[in-house]
Amino acid sequence: MAEPTRIGSQLKALRKERGWTQTDLADKAGIKRTALGAYEEGRAEPRLGVLVRLAHTLDVSLDTLVLGGTTTPLEQDLRILPIPVDRESNRERISAVSVKAAAGYARGYGDPEWIAALPTFDLPLPGVPRDRTLRFFQIEGDSMLPIPPDSWILCAFTERIEDAGSGRPYIVATRDDGLVFKRIENRMDIEGDLWMVSNNPSYAPYALDPAHIREIWRAIGWFSTDWPGGTATAAQNGTTRAGKWSTKH
Repeated sequence: MAEPTRIGSQLKALRKERGWTQTDLADKAGIKRTALGAYEEGRAEPRLGVLVRLAHTLDVSLDTLVLGGTTTPLEQDLRILPIPVDRESNRERISAVSVKAAAGYARGYGDPEWIAALPTFDLPLPGVPRDRTLRFFQIEGDSMLPIPPDSWILCAFTERIEDAGSGRPYIVATRDDGLVFKRIENRMDIEGDLWMVSNNPSYAPYALDPAHIREIWRAIGWFSTDWPGGTATAAQNGTTRAGKWSTKH
């Protein structure tokens, strides 16, 4: 019989800490129980995408799962990021996450195969940074008006939670609520959380525990094909911006 690996021992210990059976963890992570048993016993090694999924399910960082020990929320690794790359130019491509795809993002965000299945493209426009990892997210709802529902938000990856804030808009991949689009006030030093604020005052702000964050993307522009109606006066006053590319926020 194979000897348990460090990862296998960690998996088993973390699972038992939560009072879960192998079936419980396998079902929550969306993998086969037999595969989980093989990982715990050292008979097989999980791929990176599976490791990320298990870490997400166990609510620990990837470092904790692989290396052992414990981490605080600010030490959780937000840098394990699958990035599509053009084989000919070796340049990063921009993945696009539609509203439909967003439903599976919380589970697939760290899986290279899942990310690779998303549509990708290049965006050689002025004002679009070439030295950042970028991703497009489609939004729904009216909490961030005047940006209309179904708009596409161009975002740059934010590596550290403490770098988010200053009232800027962000797409945040969360553990429980999926993808959310809000302005962030960083209260880590005072309250230990992020204050999530909508443009639309009908939506009350709320505190987000950083332990529930999977990824953070700073919004740097948006695009919509929903050309606004209304009067010429309204357009001149800038009360609507949909239907055009904008890098202002």
